[in-house]
Amino acid sequence: MSQQKRRNKGPAKVTVVENQKGGVGKTTFCYHIPCYLVEQGYRVLAVDLDPQGNLSSRFLSRALRTNGYRSVHMFGNQPIAYEPLSTPIGVDLIYALDRDVELANVERMPLGEAVINFCQNLGGLLEEYDYIVIDTPPAHGNKMTAASVSSNFMFVPVELAAFAVTGVESVLETLAEMQNLVDDPIKITGVICNRMRKVKAHAEALAELQAAAGNLKILTTKVATNGAIDDALRDGVPVWKNRATGAQRESGKMMITLMEEIASLIGAKPLKAPARVTAKPKGVSTHA
Repeated sequence: MSQQKRRNKGPAKVTVVENQKGGVGKTTFCYHIPCYLVEQGYRVLAVDLDPQGNLSSRFLSRALRTNGYRSVHMFGNQPIAYEPLSTPIGVDLIYALDRDVELANVERMPLGEAVINFCQNLGGLLEEYDYIVIDTPPAHGNKMTAASVSSNFMFVPVELAAFAVTGVESVLETLAEMQNLVDDPIKITGVICNRMRKVKAHAEALAELQAAAGNLKILTTKVATNGAIDDALRDGVPVWKNRATGAQRESGKMMITLMEEIASLIGAKPLKAPARVTAKPKGVSTHA
């Protein structure tokens, strides 16, 4: 577990990234948000609830994800004897295996049992961290419900080329169903537009999304389509760490701007002199 001290008083703020549609960039943002927060001096935990284990593989290779605190443990009703794993980037991790069958089988549990166990186990971590960031699977079920009802903030990434409005509407409908489980309202903090291109179809899709969003906040920073982000994820570093080419530098600036916008929404204040992690992580898998 990281030895970094907390910046905030009070329990950790839980940030969830979700969309029931896959391939919209959930893991991309679930990786970059904790990396950015750590650079601002916060103590941060990432939780991978997707049985594919893609987020976990960006932080630690398969060989290094042994023992320790797995995300499937969060759904058990017994005291957990493990601690989150430390990662080279400075983010602590509750990890999933690649193709984590046990985590997938959480969907066979009774919903109430899964949610109660998860929330109780998450509660034991709230005093240890400033922020907890949770990646969810691309499907409505026990894991997504547990993450949603425990969230303080929720971001929904959408891809404008792939039925963005439908994706947001599906999340809203699901949240309305979940609301019966808790007293506090479950709300979307912001919608992130991903892989946007300067083409007519995307401009029209954005206009349609804005018209349908109502009171939902669509983040100002739109993430453009480029390969620099994918390259950085394969390298196991946030995109702003790769600066060899103009495309990498521009992508880094764009992502930092988005992270600053997200940070302002979740109450994360930047350090006056950011203590950026400069060491390139070792042992990161090059395969999701």
